[in-house]
Amino acid sequence: MYVVFNKIDEWFEKNPNLKKRFQDTYEMIYVSAHKYAVHMEKSAREKTNKSVKIEISEQLLKQALIDAFDDILRLINYHPTKEPNPIKEMSYIVYWLIRRKPIRLVSEEIVMNTELSEMARARFLFINEEFGVKLLMNSAFIGKREKEICTHVRDKAEKQLKYYKRFLLYYLVYRMDSAKSLEAMILGCTIHPIWEVDPVIWNKLNETEDEL
Repeated sequence: MYVVFNKIDEWFEKNPNLKKRFQDTYEMIYVSAHKYAVHMEKSAREKTNKSVKIEISEQLLKQALIDAFDDILRLINYHPTKEPNPIKEMSYIVYWLIRRKPIRLVSEEIVMNTELSEMARARFLFINEEFGVKLLMNSAFIGKREKEICTHVRDKAEKQLKYYKRFLLYYLVYRMDSAKSLEAMILGCTIHPIWEVDPVIWNKLNETEDEL
């Protein structure tokens, strides 16, 4: 067993064709993480009137993305998958983000502040996992079309989705064992009563096929 700490320049030398894609992904994740940190800091001030500091390690973030890209490359090179869909890619990214934990809560006393609910404190304590929930749910629903349904059904569906996000946070904290399991969970989540089926994700769906 051995541990490899990859230097970004050396990784680019081995994978020159992925340099731009990696840099674009890094910028997207870093900007999202920064916005998330600002949101959490603002939320803490509003609810407790106390300051919270959250930092993002650029080195750990780069390492997480290197690990994710290496896994995706193995899928492309040694498995039938040649063009991973957005959910598959994000599942691998989130899996490694949670293992590397690039987002760091500096003001840890916030997790013991009883002015916040238990769930609110959990979101600070497991800040990387909560960020992972947001990335995964965005990969599932952002830009997708909503169906025309009645308000009653919509309200119930949104409530179910809220419960699902809470369960997903629990899963990322205590049960996550692979990127494959994350992908399966989020793919199932896209079959949701208020959203159209995404043709990019379900591009091989044939509605005329007989069931087994």
